[in-house]
Amino acid sequence: MPDARLVDSKASFASFSNVLDARLLRALADLGFARPTLVQSKAIPLALENRDILARARTGSGKTAAYCIPVVQKILNNTAASSSDSQSTRALILVPTRELSEQISAHLRGLVTYCDKEVTIANVSSGTTHHLQRTLLSDKPDIVVATPSKALALLQSKANTTLVIDEADLILSYGHDEDVRQIFSSGYLPKVYQSFLMSATMTDDVEQLKGLALRSPVILKLEEDEDEAANLTQYSVRCSEVDKFLLIYVILKLRLIKGKCIIFVNDVDRCYRLKLFLEQFSIKSCVLNSELPLNSRYHVVQEFNKGVYEYIIASDESIKKGEQDVESEEEDAAETKDDNCDQSKSRKRKHRHKGEGDKEYGVTRGVDFVDVSCVVNFDLPPSSRSYTHRVGRTARAGRSGMSLSFVVPEKEWGKNKVVGCVESTKKDEKISARIEAEQAARGSKIKEYKFDMKQVEAFRYRMEDALRAVTRSAVREARIKELKTEILNSDKLKAHFEDNPLDLEYLRHDKPLHPARVQSHMKHVPKYMLPKIAPVAGAEAPADSVAQDVGFVPFKKGGDRGRGRGRGRGRGGKKKSDPLKKFGR
Repeated sequence: MPDARLVDSKASFASFSNVLDARLLRALADLGFARPTLVQSKAIPLALENRDILARARTGSGKTAAYCIPVVQKILNNTAASSSDSQSTRALILVPTRELSEQISAHLRGLVTYCDKEVTIANVSSGTTHHLQRTLLSDKPDIVVATPSKALALLQSKANTTLVIDEADLILSYGHDEDVRQIFSSGYLPKVYQSFLMSATMTDDVEQLKGLALRSPVILKLEEDEDEAANLTQYSVRCSEVDKFLLIYVILKLRLIKGKCIIFVNDVDRCYRLKLFLEQFSIKSCVLNSELPLNSRYHVVQEFNKGVYEYIIASDESIKKGEQDVESEEEDAAETKDDNCDQSKSRKRKHRHKGEGDKEYGVTRGVDFVDVSCVVNFDLPPSSRSYTHRVGRTARAGRSGMSLSFVVPEKEWGKNKVVGCVESTKKDEKISARIEAEQAARGSKIKEYKFDMKQVEAFRYRMEDALRAVTRSAVREARIKELKTEILNSDKLKAHFEDNPLDLEYLRHDKPLHPARVQSHMKHVPKYMLPKIAPVAGAEAPADSVAQDVGFVPFKKGGDRGRGRGRGRGRGGKKKSDPLKKFGR
């Protein structure tokens, strides 16, 4: 095989023609892969030299293709060189969540479009039965994608020559710790095999896996350049729990954020409370959480990526998986004796729901959301690491994006009994300080944004009226209704839609749940409530239109309104303006 090190890392994928099969290059062109990213240009040549690799690169940097491309190429090389007709599994790809396994399987299928007879793929983490999964594996597919628990239940062969662990910093914290150790210690793997560990951060878990899986690895620590980091504009807002609902109503109803948006909350109940609240104002959204069937979750992401939905409310349940900062864990142990009755109730609720939902659910890591303009942390995550992965859903692949995080001051926590309080937000200020410190170390700054609450107050009465309608019983009914609907949808997706793919267009996930009282007059915002934009010095007065009546300018006190433009470039090379350009100073 030609020396892979001769490939120019700055050239297009065509420069890999001496080491990559022509069919693979053609598939890459069809997928829109023109030039390799930094991690791809470094990892692919090393992988084709059979080196073990530990790669750290930011979310959205192209790590999936960095290991999928050499895995497929090596199988094609072995197929061409082998005279034997015996089939064997040559690569095992371990991932922490079922969403990620679906995504990687789809990516691999795209890569083998022109060589699908030579390279077969099986995803054993899908919603198929255990018997069907064993049947799939009995054909000995070339590549198996699985979560560790599924892989452990189905592993029989030692023929694997390549092992990949994606999202290595997360795979142990998703409850796969024992399964991963058993895979390595029970003789399921051959004595000689090549390994890849791919991660966005370096943690103690990654170090453990490094010791288990790698032999004299090449370690790639690839940091984004300043231009790439500048594509993400980050803001935080300090406000009370009830003001979160007020601000999200104003931001979405007046369309102050342009484009697709992911709104992260910290538990399943919050998904439905926020969805029902927004429904009061005819703001459509769909939810994504561990209780929904896998087929429905995967379809929601697909449709969101196509632009069918603008707003996804996603529950990030990393708290239950033990994903917290080390400092936070120490503080939790010290404060156990000071738990109040609200915390006891929270523990009871957690205990009651224990075992519900999909333990292999996760949307903050790995899942590729396309063209996300904004990430809103409605509930601040429990750790700085979770924050990094949440905001990594936007500003991907050279495009610009922004994040907006609500931080509840400790003195404001638990004051509003109508909204209630989320236990994880009690330490928002401490976690926010850690997040800011970590982002500063990466060369990024989180700007504090202060709304001009005098102008926002005009919307408070409507917000409170809507919030009163979203009772606990309404949330419970909505949760049950959505689950029943999506179970039916999931069966349809699995059976009927396999034969009728066009019918997927008629299956939506953002239909109103309406178990709460809905008032028709809340749908529209009267013109007298719309704020007037203050004129910019030296600029001509804008023409009268609703779009020009609404913007970020009215909600900011003072400051220079000419700054805050995004530096990223969208498709076609056009410079995209920051959706919060009028939000910043």
